[in-house]
Amino acid sequence: MAGMWELPELTLPNDAVELLFNVKHSITVTNFKVKVVKCPIPLGTGRWVKISRLNEIPLTGLARKILSRAEVI
Repeated sequence: MAGMWELPELTLPNDAVELLFNVKHSITVTNFKVKVVKCPIPLGTGRWVKISRLNEIPLTGLARKILSRAEVI
């Protein structure tokens, strides 16, 4: 969503990642099933945000749900 912070979407081979958990998320009439993985490689795009700053930036509902489930926020 425009102006909101999101977690990166990755397309990686299944053997390159460790599945942490799944979440379901709905936006109006669209249902998403999201796999949250631990990725061993650093991401080249985007920017890192300190955990202490997460309450200062607008998060999408999905990002908030994932970070909450991961016990980051």
